[in-house]
Amino acid sequence: MDKIKIIAAVAGILMIIFAGAFAYTYSIYGSASTKINNQQDSVVLGDAFSHWNDISIENASLLQTQYAPNAELHWIGGPLSGTYSGVSNITATWNKFFNLWGAVWFYTISPPTVSVNSSGAMVTSQNQFVLTPTSDPLQAQFLNISYELTYTKTSSNQNGGYLIQNEVWKITAAGFVSVNQNNALYNDALQLAFSHWNNIAIENISTVMNQYASNATLNWAAGPLKGVYNGTAAINMTWTKFFGLWNAVWFYTESPPVVNVSGNVATVSATVQFVVQSSSNLSKFQYINVTYTLKYYNFGFNEKTGMFQYEIVYENFDNTAIGNLNKV
Repeated sequence: MDKIKIIAAVAGILMIIFAGAFAYTYSIYGSASTKINNQQDSVVLGDAFSHWNDISIENASLLQTQYAPNAELHWIGGPLSGTYSGVSNITATWNKFFNLWGAVWFYTISPPTVSVNSSGAMVTSQNQFVLTPTSDPLQAQFLNISYELTYTKTSSNQNGGYLIQNEVWKITAAGFVSVNQNNALYNDALQLAFSHWNNIAIENISTVMNQYASNATLNWAAGPLKGVYNGTAAINMTWTKFFGLWNAVWFYTESPPVVNVSGNVATVSATVQFVVQSSSNLSKFQYINVTYTLKYYNFGFNEKTGMFQYEIVYENFDNTAIGNLNKV
């Protein structure tokens, strides 16, 4: 029932947003058209809106026909940042973008500006794209884009139309538009915590270390590894020692973890039990009860994953009990 409520809430928000967005886009287009006396201005503005619409419907085939052969796309901000030359490279970039998002909508924040000269034209605009990430379609997010399209006029045998010569896609802001932002942050932190414990269980030092900020602190409260370890080098060494002690590791949480999100900090607290098999005696199994605290810091929105970039800044591994198991 909760999931249905969330879907309904998000759907309702999106319907309001998109209804307003499309109405506003239509009114902008209409009012802009009435102000443009030059027919070429109208043609160029129509081409720009067609371009943004084809991005929204995620149609790379339609997009590639809008570029001049030697066109360039300048992507500023996010994981796709770079300059892409030629239609094939530009199309490949748009396909990467489309793979990140399950659905895309757009509207212009203010009326686009159009200028036309004898050889081409330019359109500048502030656009907002509302998107749902492929990884979590229940989230609704936004990208604010400072847009610049430079067109070159084609020869008369191509009906005197326009093709994109230069495109600038500059991300100026990104984040959630959904009222479920706090729930999304909660879920992200909880997912990361379980992933962290699972990576400990499979004794994969690379994936364990991927979650730490460079200045993170690991406080190992008791046992032979007792100590405070600052920085990823010291933390890496500690987990390597831990993995050296045990041939196999399993874990489970004795009760649901408690997650608290406050500003840029998410704290996950749990009682975790690790079941371990001794490396020196494979017939010996033990349990380690751990009062666990993971503190994550939000280092910013990641357009590639569709999530905020949480990294561990503090970890408390307080092994409160350890003992032998007669059987597993």
